[in-house]
Amino acid sequence: MRYDVKSDVMQIKDHRLEIRVYLEDTDAQGIVYYANYLRYFERGRSEILELLGVPMDQVARPDSRLVVYEIRVKFRRPVVLGDRIEVLTSMERESAYRLTFRQQIRRKGEDEALVSGEVDVVAIDNNGTLRELPAVFSSV
Repeated sequence: MRYDVKSDVMQIKDHRLEIRVYLEDTDAQGIVYYANYLRYFERGRSEILELLGVPMDQVARPDSRLVVYEIRVKFRRPVVLGDRIEVLTSMERESAYRLTFRQQIRRKGEDEALVSGEVDVVAIDNNGTLRELPAVFSSV
């Protein structure tokens, strides 16, 4: 994992999470059901945060929950039953209010992105009101 620090902008690059595609992940044609790519992205985001020392209980606190604000996904080629894939995740702190995760899914050992996406995450309070990201992100 590489760290690029630019003034107040936090950026983490190149986290890889390996996943095997099981029958439960696919539709009747043996192709990964589209919504499951979002689950793979979620796992990648969770793992990169854990590696940075941000435990899951910190992102799910009632007074400061991290939630998906926007997601953009491009489906280029299908992932199929039995594939071994890698979820590549990078994270950039865009502002005091927003993290952007850039993610790709590739077959293990290949360079072609099968699915790519950007996920913007923000923090909300108990009332669902936008708030600054938790302090733990300023020290990472």
